[in-house]
Amino acid sequence: MNLLVDIGNTSVKWACANGLQFVQTGRFEHAGGDPDAQMEQAWGALPAPGRVMAANVAGGVRATRLCAWVERAWQLQPAFVRAARQAAGITNAYTEPAQLGADRWAAMIAAWHAIRGAVCVVDCGTAITIDLIDTAGQHRGGQILPGVTMMRHALGTRTAQLPRVHGQREPVLLARDTDAAIYSGTLYAAAAAIERIVADMATATGLRPELVLTGGAATLLTPQLLPAFSYDADLVLKGIALLAGDT
Repeated sequence: MNLLVDIGNTSVKWACANGLQFVQTGRFEHAGGDPDAQMEQAWGALPAPGRVMAANVAGGVRATRLCAWVERAWQLQPAFVRAARQAAGITNAYTEPAQLGADRWAAMIAAWHAIRGAVCVVDCGTAITIDLIDTAGQHRGGQILPGVTMMRHALGTRTAQLPRVHGQREPVLLARDTDAAIYSGTLYAAAAAIERIVADMATATGLRPELVLTGGAATLLTPQLLPAFSYDADLVLKGIALLAGDT
């Protein structure tokens, strides 16, 4: 059994996996929690895994805490996903491959292996990333834009009279109060950007990619999206599983 860990900017998702089969999954949030206590609660009762592999975009402190906990609990050193020039059938388009986020790399690998054709991967997290992979597994490039929570935070902190909007609600097109206008407007902005970028990528390359969404905010955006898409909450973890078997 391997322990697979996706350390994002907001939360940690994890899975115990036998090869590509997940036998147990979970998640916990960064905010307001002690990382050691959270890891102990999530993994303290697990049998020792054969390997721990993580994709981390939350910075060096989180990686250090993971390494210390895993060493203390199981006498193992975690392996970390690093974007490479090529791995698991995918070729990285970045001029400097290591600049590509580990979560983007893992998600692209998982999506391409699932579809075995042209695919556009949209990861809707703290930031929104959009990446195009062609039928041969060549990454053509991508885009990064603010996530909906980041947009709302910017409005609430950078303008004098607009509030910070929290929680979830039904989006409305013709909002009649400021909170609803900000909440709905940021959803429409993100969805419109995704649609335009995916359409322009298809036009520029002549490809007709399938659209795959993942990330914590994806389900908030899907009602506003017009193109057909599929959704996979565990795309990054599946990519880590593939890389664990490829290395």
